[in-house]
Order: sequence, then C-alpha cells, then structure tokens
Amino acid sequence: MKTKQLSLALLAALALVACGKREGKPAAGAADATPGEQPEQAGAPATAAAARPALPQPDASRPLSAYPELKSGNQVMFHYVAASKLPPDFAKLAEAYSQEYRRTSDSFRRNDLLQAITPQLEAQIAAAQANPYGWMEVSDADLGPYDFARKGFPVGEFSDSRHRYFYDNSAYTLGWANYAQLAFVPVPEEALARQIEAMRGNYGNKPRLKVYFFAQSADLNNQRVEALVTRVQVTDKAKRVLVEYGPDGSVSAQAAKKDEECYDAAACAAALFGGAP
Repeated sequence: MKTKQLSLALLAALALVACGKREGKPAAGAADATPGEQPEQAGAPATAAAARPALPQPDASRPLSAYPELKSGNQVMFHYVAASKLPPDFAKLAEAYSQEYRRTSDSFRRNDLLQAITPQLEAQIAAAQANPYGWMEVSDADLGPYDFARKGFPVGEFSDSRHRYFYDNSAYTLGWANYAQLAFVPVPEEALARQIEAMRGNYGNKPRLKVYFFAQSADLNNQRVEALVTRVQVTDKAKRVLVEYGPDGSVSAQAAKKDEECYDAAACAAALFGGAP
C-alpha cells in the first residue's frame, strides 16, 4: 500500500512539473546566466523563437524602383490576406472593395455582384503574393532635435509600435515590424543637418518619409500587415531626397516580449523539457 501511494504521489508531482509555468528556481543550466538575469528573459523568448517557423525575408538585391506605391487601404487589405495565408472570405472582402456591393440590400443582386467581383479579388491577392513589396509616404516624419553626440535625428515614426491606414479602407492597417532599427537617422554632414533642423520648425516644409517595406506577416488579431522596413528616405515637400538609410543591424528588430507564446505547443514542450517533439 505504501509503495502504491508513493507511486501515485510521484506521478502527481511529475504532472505538476510538466503542466506548470517555469517559475521560482531555475532549471539545470540556468546557473550559467549572468547575475540578476531572469529565467524568463534568458530562456523563454529564445525557446519561443526556436519553435516558431521562420518568417519570409525580402530580396536585398531588389531595386527601390521595383517597389510599387501604396496608395489605398484596399492594397493593404490584399497584402494582409496574402500574408495571412488563410482562405479568403470573399464576401467580407467585397464589402470593403465594392461600394455597390456594400450599398445594395437585394440578396440576388449581392450574389451576382459577388460572383463578378471574386475573380478581381483573386487577381489582386495573387498580385500581392507575387509582389509583397511597397512604399508609402509619411507626410510628417516627426524628427526630434539633432543629437550632437550621435550625429543624427531621432525618428518619431519609429520610436514605438505605430501603424498606418488609409481612409478608403481603414479596417486593415500597416505596422512596422522592425521599427526599433529605424528609430535614428544618421546625418553626420553639418550642412545637411542644419538644413533638416531648420525644416523641423517650418510647418510648410517639414521633413517627410518615404518608407520602403516588405509585407512579411499578418497580425490576425488586428487585421494588420507586419511590414519589414527595408529602406527609408527623408525628403522635403518637393520629394527631393535629403538622406537615405536602412535598418540598424546592431539594434534588435523588436523588444523581446516578456510572456511570449509558442506557436507550436509540441515544439515548445520539446525545447523546454529536451528531446524531439
């Protein structure tokens, strides 16, 4: 009887260890972490990243002239559907795409319109899949005062996680996936720095941004395209390029999330407890 009770207690303890969160005393191997480093920071994000499928990456050799201009919320919608890789809900897309479909309440008319619109939607989604690139203008670059120590300007547009949308279809938005890497534009030339600094206070000719991006993934919770910025140009009102820069590789693309979720439970469990899933 005692042996049976001990076995049951042992099984219960193992179940609690397997199901519970990793809190309290760190697991074996955590002693190698630097003093004061928390297990969640050192282990959990890396575990989740290892279990997550790799995201598609842009073609670094693609010329900026091959990036189409983003001018409509419908374009954002098609990039979202393409990046999500989910079966399209054509009735929902038609509501946003066609004013006539949206306004009519006649069921037969709506069905006829849907049949006519669906091939157009399919073609637009296919085009977004084939060419997941684009650029858009941000009319207010929101540059901060010149930083003399770093020799450049902080860029407010990329200072935190922001998103953009178009009024014709605001349900789908565009977010900058690697905003932290673009948060500072280096301008070491004093003459150019003085010109841009003067423009910051000129309401009629504030610096603008031309943001080139790759539609990398879709945020299904917010109907948002996670756009990886590949290049940024700072321009004046006449669209003359003043300075151009790319992502700073020395900066992490995104701040690590404290409680990051796993996309594949089996892979996360294997990475946590060891062994193949």
